[in-house]
Parts: sequence; structure tokens; C-alpha cells
Amino acid sequence: MPYQKVSIDQLQPGSYVVQVLEQTGELEIKHAGWVRSRQAIRALKDQGVRAVAIDPAKQLVSSTTAKTVTPEPEPAAFRAIFADEHPRAERCLEQGKKLQQQILDAAAKAEPIDLSLVHEVSAGFSDAVGRNPDVLLCLSRIANQSDLLLQHSINCAVYMAAFARFLNYPKHKVQALITASLLHDVGKAQNPALLTQPDAEAISTSLAVLQQSSALAGDISLWISQHCAYLDGSGSPPIQQQQIDMGSRMLNIVNLYEQLSAPQQGYVNPLIVVRQLLAKAPKQLDNDLLQLFIKCVGIYPPGTVVKLTTGKLALVLENNAKKPTAPKVKVFYHSVHHHHIPPKVLDLARQQEEQIEACVDLKKYGLEVRNYL
Repeated sequence: MPYQKVSIDQLQPGSYVVQVLEQTGELEIKHAGWVRSRQAIRALKDQGVRAVAIDPAKQLVSSTTAKTVTPEPEPAAFRAIFADEHPRAERCLEQGKKLQQQILDAAAKAEPIDLSLVHEVSAGFSDAVGRNPDVLLCLSRIANQSDLLLQHSINCAVYMAAFARFLNYPKHKVQALITASLLHDVGKAQNPALLTQPDAEAISTSLAVLQQSSALAGDISLWISQHCAYLDGSGSPPIQQQQIDMGSRMLNIVNLYEQLSAPQQGYVNPLIVVRQLLAKAPKQLDNDLLQLFIKCVGIYPPGTVVKLTTGKLALVLENNAKKPTAPKVKVFYHSVHHHHIPPKVLDLARQQEEQIEACVDLKKYGLEVRNYL
């Protein structure tokens, strides 16, 4: 069977690429091989690949389901121990908040944003999630919610850092996506009246603020301009699926997840947040990306307090990609006997006695989660 030329937008997981036919950019890709996931296709596209030749006679399928094989993203070669990474991640988060506050203050005063500050935060978050993403996710989730705009932008940046790393994006793109997350709402700092308006109302103001910084990459402005767009055209701007960039889709998911998780109205159960997002897919949100994001942050995200079947309360520390309902947790309190217990880290995937029964609001017990990390 003769080889077939396909554009990068038509390439499907499971195809065998024989040769790259059209490519822009400085990095030249020559080797042949299987395309095993949509993340791999996006990576090729990001590297400038525009068209490839595939062998139609070769199709990678599962012998049991006859569906295209889509493997999980490769785990990091090195993962820092939670206790070792905790102080580094805490310093990184606090430094990020200080710099982000300077960025928002500049926007509020209609002054040009110092992009070196933005890039410093982006690089710091990228490095932190590279060592162990769950530590930064945990710290941002349990942080004090004093300034909602500041906390929203920081949380979005942390979620995006973990998400982009999870998808194995190159470091420069991870940092660019983090930058977009930090800057997507700067218009609200300049015009506080926008804080109570739908997000789409602030986009034009945010872009006007960013236009004062000529060194800002075009992709970042694009992602911000489209982050309220839905695949069915019902969002803002009212564009269709094929017009919405992948980075914009990611920022939309991250932004919505953080908004729905924010505790302005009291305790928010993360399971409910996941259900609310899943209800928007695949009509409005990219279902493939959403599923990957949920795997990234976890069904029980780090920083969530859960009740185990024995009545013990525990803080979720780290996700388990293979067993998402069995993360690593730290027990510290007994909800039935109403007393503290010696803190102990448990890997729920390695034992049968303790399993998660429900997520809980620790404030109902008169306790503060930050005291138990």
C-alpha cells in the first residue's frame, strides 16, 4: 500500500509516520515512528511539523479492544520526596505571590508590566512541578484566600504548571502557558468593576494592558483572548472548535476549575467540581484534555481533607496516577472519637484497611488544615 500524505491536523493516534514532509522552525525531525497519543501530535505541531507521510498498512491497536492505544504520559525520571520538596516549594510559592502582586499593582496603576517578573514566577513554578507537582498543588490549595484576584492567578498558574508538565510539553511552552495563566486576568486589576463581571468582559482590558509590553509572545495573547471560548461556539469570542488553540482550551479548563474550587461561598467538594466540568464536555470543553487534567490534579487533589472508612481524617499529599482513588495521605485526627492521633503517612494503594469514604470540610471540626501539613 503506498504511503499517504496527511496534514498535522488530520494525523490520528495509532498512525505510523514514515517521514516528515513539511516543517517550519529550526528543529528538524527526521526519525520515523508510531504516533501514540494526541499529546504527541500536539508536540509535533509545536515543533513546526505541518505534514507527514504515514503508512496506512500499519495501525497501532489494542488486541482486546481494537481501539487506538493512547498511553499515559511518561512519568518523570526523578521525583523529589514530599518532605524534602515542601520547604523549597513553599519558598517558591511565597516568592511567586510577591512578584505576582507587583505585576497586578503595575496593571492597577496602568504602568507597563515588568515581564522579567512574570518569567521569574513561571520559571520557578515550572521547576517546582518538575521536582514534584503534588507539593506545589497541595500548598496552593490550602493557602489563605486573602486577595481573591491574586490567589486566582497564582492557583491557575500552579494548575497549569502541573498540567503542561503532565503532558510532557517542552520547558519553554510550559513556562509560556504559566505566563498566560498569571496574566489572563490583569485587566481586572486595572478595572476592579470587572471583578464582578463574567470573565469574558475583562479580556479586552487585559489585552490592552498587555499591549504595553511589546516583548510578550503572540501565543500568550492568543491563549488569553480565547480562554473563554467554547468548542460549540457558545463562549466568547463565539468561535468554533477548529479555531480554538490547544493552549486556549487548557487555560479555559484551568480557569474554570479554579473558579469552581474557590471557597468564597464556603467549602467546595472537589468531586462536585469535577462533575460540573465533565458536564461541559465534549460540547463545550475538550474532553481529551479535561480527562488528562483530572488525572493530573487527581480526583482527590493534594490539599484535600478526606475521611477514611475507619473514621480517621487525612490530608491528601500525593496523587496515584494508576489508582486515582488511592492517593498518599497523612492521617491526623479521628472523627468518631474527636481527638488527634499520631500523624502518619499512608499509601492507600498499598493496603486494604484504610480507604477514602468522603471529602470533608475540616472547619466543621474546628480545625485548620494548614496545621497538619
